[in-house]
Amino acid sequence: MELLRKYINEIGQDLVLDDFNLKEAQMRLPARKHFWVARLMEAKINRNSLIGDKKKIKKELVKKVITDSPVRISQSAAESAAERHESIDSLNKGIAEQDAIIEYLEKVEKILGNMHWDIKNIIDINKMEQL
Repeated sequence: MELLRKYINEIGQDLVLDDFNLKEAQMRLPARKHFWVARLMEAKINRNSLIGDKKKIKKELVKKVITDSPVRISQSAAESAAERHESIDSLNKGIAEQDAIIEYLEKVEKILGNMHWDIKNIIDINKMEQL
């Protein structure tokens, strides 16, 4: 969850708008959108990699459970035993963390996609104040 906290802090800094940084924020907005979409894609790739690792390790653990068992064990019982293994548990936690990061970054993408309206509204308010 450390990565999620880091992202939350970074996006918080990107979303600060005031009269002094308005033009800079407007000019940087496309680059920031690209930056956060890239982070979203990295998170999805990482999640898929973890899922692939889990399948591979689970398959190996199922084979090991079946061969090491003193009695004949069914495939589903071996899969159930493998699912409780600590390496699978740690991968499940990693996948859950990636899911949370992906969900957060998808919401960030929507926020940044609509940020131009916030900038426009601030500019309109500034114009009205100058009249």
